[in-house]
Amino acid sequence: MQKGKICYRSARLAGILLLIATALHCTLGTAEVLSAIKVGGVMASMVPFLKNVWVYSSVMLFLSAMWVFFLAKDLLQLRRRAWWQGILIGLGYTGGAAGAMIWAGIQAHLVAFAVIGLTLLIPLLLESGAFKSDEKPARVAEKPI
Repeated sequence: MQKGKICYRSARLAGILLLIATALHCTLGTAEVLSAIKVGGVMASMVPFLKNVWVYSSVMLFLSAMWVFFLAKDLLQLRRRAWWQGILIGLGYTGGAAGAMIWAGIQAHLVAFAVIGLTLLIPLLLESGAFKSDEKPARVAEKPI
């Protein structure tokens, strides 16, 4: 199997998992937040901030899923710039989930985000040597005749 296909497929899988996470975040998660607000589990002065953070995080989760899908084609072509972006996204999800688990305890959704990050990160690290530079050769200036 072509080396780029492994990274391409892992990126597609990570993108699909992020879209599923987005759907769950926007439906079940929003219902949970609104329920906490309704029963008084959130201080009244913090409600607008919590709502803003929730909407923003939903949008950013969706956008990161789309970003991973856009990177997939470049990963298939073994482009180094896409490799770096995939590494950063994978580290972000894995490291962010690990940090949140250290701070707030192990929770199912944090484990899921760590798994999504590792789904992207591990194949990219294993195939790192196959990715080539995106630099184009310098053009030689033509001499006037």
